[in-house]
Amino acid sequence: IQRNLHPGASVPEPRDIVDSDRLRAQQDAAAPAPTPAPVPATVPATVPAPRPVSKPFLMIWFRCCSTYARLPKSADGLSYSGRCPKCLAKLDVPVGEGGTNRRMFEAQ
Repeated sequence: IQRNLHPGASVPEPRDIVDSDRLRAQQDAAAPAPTPAPVPATVPATVPAPRPVSKPFLMIWFRCCSTYARLPKSADGLSYSGRCPKCLAKLDVPVGEGGTNRRMFEAQ
């Protein structure tokens, strides 16, 4: 690789010429040989962490403030309760017989 490091110089000076192959050979010769990493006799089995159990919820679009919120299921399992995150309007949604597969609803 040749570089002209001096602005205005038309011919590169010898100190500006770098022989990258020779430099790499010198660095390789000076570097100590890498030592292999010790290998454990037995590799411990990695067990993936259990996924957290998600709690049932409903996603509600609060029309009053044009925002979404999650309503978690109550401890007794009979309703979903929560509030609008902006105006704090309270909403209780009872769990009906047979239920539904829908998880997104609108509240007015």
